Amino acid sequence: MKKIAGKESQKRKSRLAKIFMSPAILIQFFFGWLPIGMAFAVCLFHYHILKPEEYVGLANFQDLFADPLTFQVFKNTFIYTGMRLAIFLLPVVVSILLMEMNKSTIRIMMYLWFFPIASTASIVIWKWMYNTEYGLLNSILMSLGLPTLRWLNDPRLVIFCLILPGILMYGPGLIYLATLQSIPDELYEAAELEGAGFWSKVWHITLPRMRPVLAMMLLLSIIESMSVFSQPWILTHGGPNNASMMVVMRIVDLAIYSMRYGKGTALAIILFAILMVIIIIQRKYFKEDIDR
Repeated sequence: MKKIAGKESQKRKSRLAKIFMSPAILIQFFFGWLPIGMAFAVCLFHYHILKPEEYVGLANFQDLFADPLTFQVFKNTFIYTGMRLAIFLLPVVVSILLMEMNKSTIRIMMYLWFFPIASTASIVIWKWMYNTEYGLLNSILMSLGLPTLRWLNDPRLVIFCLILPGILMYGPGLIYLATLQSIPDELYEAAELEGAGFWSKVWHITLPRMRPVLAMMLLLSIIESMSVFSQPWILTHGGPNNASMMVVMRIVDLAIYSMRYGKGTALAIILFAILMVIIIIQRKYFKEDIDR
């Protein structure tokens, strides 16, 4: 009888779990999986305003590969992503060094990291700071007797200008600090008894314990960088001469402003495929197990 009652209880719990999960599954289906499935169909058609859609097969993809701007936007996006990844470990190193300081210093840095996260308002502020005539950065250069720069108007500097706010306003540093604070002090004490120095403790204790968080943050950083939109859109709108035009900006330009839905969706499919390949490679080769 107890076994039967136990099985009935398990079935009841299973039914309740399915009931509570169903709203989330439906939302994910209608706003996640279904739009992705529809995108694979939309990219095969050419849409007109006043007449039915026309099936064109892979013509939208052929048009994209024949367009030099397609390669330009992917080049810009890969350069931007590469520069973001080049500074990926910078907040990690800062967080590790902060943990060697007193608690008040850690608290102050947490406030500084939390407060100026690069929202739309702060991006607008940075746009004014980059102004060539009366911006703060050129004012500082002039006060030091140095030549002024064109900043957002210089094709050689524009992507760096997009990266700079992210260096100074890096909210995920809070996540690294929280992860470091969760590492047991006993591990460091045992290592010190064995004669381990600072960098030895970092290499053998800190970094392995941070590996799961680093793996996830690396993946999120790649996805965010490859799909960046608001920052270059507000700062440069893709200029000068498409030097800061990113893939998602081109998708919006095609699908929304030019009303070429099929071609814009085809470009989104290409970006989706690239991101999926990156995710698979990252999940396969970046080990998250802290004991490995």
